[in-house]
Amino acid sequence: MTRLDCTVGSCLYNKEQCCCKDNIEVAGDHAKHSRETCCESFRERTIGAAQSGVEIPTKNTEVVCKACDCTFNEDCRCTAKHIGIAGGAACDCKDTECATFRCRCE
Repeated sequence: MTRLDCTVGSCLYNKEQCCCKDNIEVAGDHAKHSRETCCESFRERTIGAAQSGVEIPTKNTEVVCKACDCTFNEDCRCTAKHIGIAGGAACDCKDTECATFRCRCE
């Protein structure tokens, strides 16, 4: 599992800068830069929205990675020991990114 820190405070699953979801999916099939990736598991926290079904934040998360050109992607699994998901006040998953993404071409 990967240690995950998340700064996307507007995500339904974010609690105390941790994810309450036990797995996430990072998209970016053709990404060459972190800004071309996103957390597809993002769900916007809206007024009146139900809280995450899992209320316990966890630092260790299973990460499915579709960023094929990331050095940490091995068979669609993230092998980084630690990643960061960024996006602050995102309204859509496209407003998020995997800040740890490193292109194999660099």
